[in-house]
Amino acid sequence: MNYQEFLSEIQNNLRTQIAPEVQLIIQSMPRNNGVSYDGLILLSPGCNISPTIYLTPYYHRYLDGVNMEDICTDILMTYRNHLPQENFDTTRFTSFEKVRSRLVMRLVNYERNRNQLSDVPHVRFCDLAIIFYCLLHADTDNQANILVHNSHLNLWGIDKDTLYMLARENTPALLPPEITPMHTILERLHCPDPDLFSESIPMYVISNCYRTNGAGVILYDQFLQQISDRFESNLILLPSSIHEMIILPVEDNSELREFTYMVREVNDTQLTDDEVLSDHAYYYDRAKQKLIME
Repeated sequence: MNYQEFLSEIQNNLRTQIAPEVQLIIQSMPRNNGVSYDGLILLSPGCNISPTIYLTPYYHRYLDGVNMEDICTDILMTYRNHLPQENFDTTRFTSFEKVRSRLVMRLVNYERNRNQLSDVPHVRFCDLAIIFYCLLHADTDNQANILVHNSHLNLWGIDKDTLYMLARENTPALLPPEITPMHTILERLHCPDPDLFSESIPMYVISNCYRTNGAGVILYDQFLQQISDRFESNLILLPSSIHEMIILPVEDNSELREFTYMVREVNDTQLTDDEVLSDHAYYYDRAKQKLIME
């Protein structure tokens, strides 16, 4: 069964298990780096919001041998577990007074998102772009947010500078940063030798508390400076994905190019296209309080 046949089978199977009045919609959903995924939406009458369930991972499970009945059961369970208990109050987004405390920022690759950025307020940062969201909900399982477009600035009567100022204030409060030793991460993943990295090069993972779109913690005021002061060292930053960065205390930037090669290899072999943040390593100069790119 090819992918399009799989989508048709999903629709036919789910239609027999849901009420006739429920709309079953599969549509292409734009993601990061110009990638789009097919998302399933089940919309009940009188409800103006529904979770989006991405179907590509389910197709991979099907190819691995999981039967269609189990896949559809899992989809319906996921849908019911994440179904909102009430309608979305649209004034939470249309009213600036309600939205201003929920505006946050994140990092994406500039070149890979150039088309999308033409309609999105953004700030250039090295080879990246800072973009903005309204954070509706966040916990360890999922986040709900709305991307800010240029039209929203007109709706709210604000400019990009005001948006950036609010996001710089809100993001560290709503999505606090975390720094975790690499060996602790490996222990959580049940690595057979979690102390491998700590014995050679001390490595740390930085992200937000939910580890989702967390690479942007490097934008938080004084965050990198506090880390470099803590280690009394300059830093190498490896953008391991849009969700996190790896940092290493170093004396200088003499090996920055070698670390860039490492980042590119990981991007090519370990990440999906929508998870890639940058093909470059970065160097934070403690004395100059400045981030530079190889």
